[in-house]
Amino acid sequence: MPNINQAFREIVCKIVYYGPGSGGKTTNLQVVHGHIPSDYRGDLVSLATEQDRTLFFDFLPVDVGEVKGYKTKFQLYTVPGQVYYNATRKLVLRNVDGVVFVADSQETRYQDSIDSFRNLADNLRELGLDMDEVPIVLQYNKRDLPDSVSIEKLEATFNPHGRLKSFEAVAVDGDGVRDTLREMCALVLKRLKEQTHIESDEEMVESRLLGSGDQGQTSEASSETKDESRRPLRVGPPIEMQQTSKVYWRGMGVGTGIITISSMQNERGETEYTLSSNHRILGFNRHFVRTLRFVGEERLKVGVVEVDHYVLQDSGSDDNHIPISAYIEKTPAQRAYLAYAGMLGEIRFAPEGGELVI
Repeated sequence: MPNINQAFREIVCKIVYYGPGSGGKTTNLQVVHGHIPSDYRGDLVSLATEQDRTLFFDFLPVDVGEVKGYKTKFQLYTVPGQVYYNATRKLVLRNVDGVVFVADSQETRYQDSIDSFRNLADNLRELGLDMDEVPIVLQYNKRDLPDSVSIEKLEATFNPHGRLKSFEAVAVDGDGVRDTLREMCALVLKRLKEQTHIESDEEMVESRLLGSGDQGQTSEASSETKDESRRPLRVGPPIEMQQTSKVYWRGMGVGTGIITISSMQNERGETEYTLSSNHRILGFNRHFVRTLRFVGEERLKVGVVEVDHYVLQDSGSDDNHIPISAYIEKTPAQRAYLAYAGMLGEIRFAPEGGELVI
C-alpha cells in the first residue's frame, strides 16, 4: 500500500523494475526520465559495476502534484539482476506498490528471465506479499533481436492464465516503455482507491508522469504556479534555533546530527527559512542546506499530547532534491521535526529525548 503521510498530506507510491541482469531495467528508467518534464522529476541515480549497469538501484522521484489535496510522488527503482545480489533485491522490494517485470526476450536469456521471475515470487513471499495481489506488469524487452523468443512462448511461461497485462518493448528505442509504465501507474492508483478513502486523478497523473518528452517544458498551469507576481505573500513567524536531533529510518534510530533553522525576509516581503543539517547516518557524514517557506499551522500529536506546529516546506526552487517538510512546535522551546522520503523509506529527524511526530 502506498505510504500515506496524513500529517504532511503526501502519498508516495513505490514501483520496482525487476528482471535479469542487463535485461533493460535501467534503460526503461532512463527513457522515462527523459520524457518527464524537468519540473516533475528528480535526478536519476545509477551505480554501475563491471558485471552489470546497475549495482544497487536507480531512484527516480517523480512529483505528480496534488491529488485530492495530497502531494503525490512515484518513486521508481530497479534492482540488481545478478544472482549474488538477492539480499539487495529483497531490501528494495520492501513496501513495494507495484512491480514491472522486464523479461529479456533473447533465447539465450530465456532461462535467466524464468529464474528471475521465480526469484521475484520467492522474495515477495518472504516479505509476506502475495504475488496474485501485488500489481505486476510484464514487459517483453528486446523484441527487435533476431533470436527473440515468440510472444506465445513468453505468455505461456510468464502469463499462462492471462491475468497480467504484458507489453512488447524495444527499450533502447523507447518503444513500449511509456505504455508499460502507464499501465503500472493505473494499477497502483486503482489499488490506492480500493484501500483508502483517497481518490486520484489518473488523467493528471498520466499527463505529468508520461508527458510530452520535451525536457524543461512546463504547462501553462505550471508556469502560472511559478509566476512570482501571482503568488500570494507568505509571511511566517520568526524562527531562530539550533537543535541536536536523532535520525530515524522506518522508525529505527540510525544516526544523530545538528539542525539549524534561521528566518529572513526576501525582496517580496515573504519569510524564508534556511535549514541546514550536519548529521551522521550509519557511519556516513551527511550535510544539506535548504530554503523553506511557511505554509501554515497544524495541530499534531507528539507522543500522546497534541501540540500546535508551524509547517515549513521546500520552496521548490531546486528540482534535483527530495523535498523536506519541517514542523516547529509553537512553544518557547520551538522543537523541530523533519521528514523526507529516503530511497528505501521515510527519514525523520526528532529532538533528542523527544518522540516522532506521526
